Amino acid sequence: MNLINQKTIQWVQARAEEVFAQVDDSLFAMAEKAHQQDEQDRLFHAIRALRVELSDLVDGFCDGVEDRFRNPRNDHPDEEGVGSEASLKSLSLVNDEDLEQQVAIRTMISNIKRDHAESIAALSLRLDTLLPCKVYDENLPLGPAAICAAFAEVLEDVDIALRARMTVFKKFELHLVNRLGELYDSCNSLLIEQGVLPTIEDPLRHRNRNGGRSPQSTVSGGQSAQASLPPDGQMAGAYGAGGPGGAQPASAQLNSSYASAAGSGGAMASGGGYGLMPAGSGAAPMATPALFQQLGQFQMSLPVQSAPAGQLVNVTELLQEHLKASNQSASLHELDSEVIRLVDMLFSFMLEDRNLAEPVKAQLIRLQLPMLKLAVADKAFFSKGGHPARRLLNEMADAAIGWQPGENYLNDPLYREISTIVDGVLAEYDEDDQVFVRLLETFREFSVRERKRAAVMERRTIDEAQGAARVEAAKTRVAAVFDALTAERKLPKIVHEWLTRVWSSILFRTCLKEGTGSGLWRQHVLTARDLIWSVVAPMPESSVKMRRLLPDLKKRLQQGAQSLSLGAGDQQRLLAGLEALYQERQKLGERVESERERRTRERLVQELRREADSILSIPVEEADVATLESEAEVAQDEVRELPAGEKALPAVEEIQRVVSQATVGASPKVKPVPQDDHHWQQTYHLKDSWFLLRHPEKLPVRCRLAAIISDLDQFMFVNRQGAKVGVYTRLELAHALRNEELLPLEQGPLFERALEYVVGHCGESKIEIHV
Repeated sequence: MNLINQKTIQWVQARAEEVFAQVDDSLFAMAEKAHQQDEQDRLFHAIRALRVELSDLVDGFCDGVEDRFRNPRNDHPDEEGVGSEASLKSLSLVNDEDLEQQVAIRTMISNIKRDHAESIAALSLRLDTLLPCKVYDENLPLGPAAICAAFAEVLEDVDIALRARMTVFKKFELHLVNRLGELYDSCNSLLIEQGVLPTIEDPLRHRNRNGGRSPQSTVSGGQSAQASLPPDGQMAGAYGAGGPGGAQPASAQLNSSYASAAGSGGAMASGGGYGLMPAGSGAAPMATPALFQQLGQFQMSLPVQSAPAGQLVNVTELLQEHLKASNQSASLHELDSEVIRLVDMLFSFMLEDRNLAEPVKAQLIRLQLPMLKLAVADKAFFSKGGHPARRLLNEMADAAIGWQPGENYLNDPLYREISTIVDGVLAEYDEDDQVFVRLLETFREFSVRERKRAAVMERRTIDEAQGAARVEAAKTRVAAVFDALTAERKLPKIVHEWLTRVWSSILFRTCLKEGTGSGLWRQHVLTARDLIWSVVAPMPESSVKMRRLLPDLKKRLQQGAQSLSLGAGDQQRLLAGLEALYQERQKLGERVESERERRTRERLVQELRREADSILSIPVEEADVATLESEAEVAQDEVRELPAGEKALPAVEEIQRVVSQATVGASPKVKPVPQDDHHWQQTYHLKDSWFLLRHPEKLPVRCRLAAIISDLDQFMFVNRQGAKVGVYTRLELAHALRNEELLPLEQGPLFERALEYVVGHCGESKIEIHV
């Protein structure tokens, strides 16, 4: 019983995750097409609510199904006729939304009971022998009523609009309920293997003899449930999980080629001894060449995969049905059985690989039978790393790692090429491996052309981003220079114009062309510093230094103005304005010097008077004390570069240090990350890696870290075509990795990663495998 419970929970969980993935895509498409803002808002609210609650919804659904194994209950809704008085009264108490949901659930249950009556009845009989309470169709723990009730219960707590809720139920019906037949067949087979009622008469007739309520459909003419199958041996579940719900199994189409062998009298009794027998049962093993030939027939009959979801071929089931349809029995050699198991595990891993979009996986999964034929014919296939078939699969998977399916993805060049290559393998491969060599060369030529085209676009995108980054960094560094030089200083208008109009452009151009470590940059920074000093230095203390500095400073300023191609009139006006300022400061210095000489003479006269008058002291007025203090300050100013209270101009080395520490392109406030944090360290090793970029309001996007822009400390991500899809700072990138907004995709060839998975999960194998 535990095996059935575990198998059911695993199957239900996988299907539920697929349901909600499809719901997310459908709701997003509906929101894009919504014409009214309110409707669009309701749909986006539903998307957010379902994403937030996804884990709880899946877990709650699985818990609800598991609880019904412990305590079976009758979840079947009341099926009294809607025209009855009791039914009308009950419906009158239900609002329209609940009524629509109930109708949808009843319809699902009714359809499954109709289509899989035999499987449900057989499963009920078998579980009835295992559970302590009476089990019948209505309280079957994994019956359609129980599954639908468990799903409806967890969805009740999610606050979403009716349209979104009904969309969830539609996807639930399409991708889970319509595929319950797979689960019932699998559980019945498992119970038969465990010896639980291995042979059953018609379960519906058996149920009627025991007083149970007869299901909706019955088998006429007293035939057994097995005999009621179509003569062509159609069987549910020839494909494993992953196929689109509700579609007819592909094995039904494959087995149509064997209908003629079975004929109209090909009905098979369950104990007739035909089919694929276990090893050691006495049935003759199928020769490897015969198995190879049979796989070739399956390969040629495989339907074209047009659905967006991939499907695995259940090879054992196909062989079983073929042998039954041909009234034959056989077993498999141990190595052949092992090969089938290993290939199935390989492609199961590929089916779950998140590196690839679903349409591409659907195409690559079609190579299951050709790969199986290779492995059957050559048991050393798993150890041949350079085999052209493996290289072809890896090349196609590598080329498609960043591919995104658009609305018209069927016409996408890459998708068409992969489809053509797969079709070529299925149509041409029989025994000659050269088919793979030729197709590999064809695909490589296509891939080279595609990558060259994408590289041109990517180079343009990176160059544009790096150019913008350099411009932004240069602006920031020039601003840092002027902030350091002009902090808390009121400069004359003409000097301010020189700095903002002329010298900022010169520094900006030099930073872009030469960098901040060049001698030319240092010279221009020094010129800006000298210009500011020349208008704030004290006079006349700095007169000597000014006379030495001004000729060279004027020459540097004039050369800078000429290098910008300023008009002659502008140059003349700027130079004349600066010259007038210097003349004014020179006259001011001369007046100060003359005033100081006068004060010095007066001080000498007063000293002579004090020396002459040795008896009476000459009082000193308060004004004279203030004059003396002022003169003392003047004496101190002579040893200062700038007046008291004026902040000293920074040296060029200090300005360079400020420039190197300037923050470029400051990002929004993000919580700092420790330097030893795993995600912070990871940011140093991601160049050229592929990621799945997940936005709350958008569909996931596959992108690659194409460039690290050091000037802005930015990480730029591009899509497969080379277009920019996102830019992060290092800190933002660390947080995006921590929050799984950016999800790294697996590195390495697809086939080799699948082999690693097989080696880790298959235990000891009799076939040598080298990753």
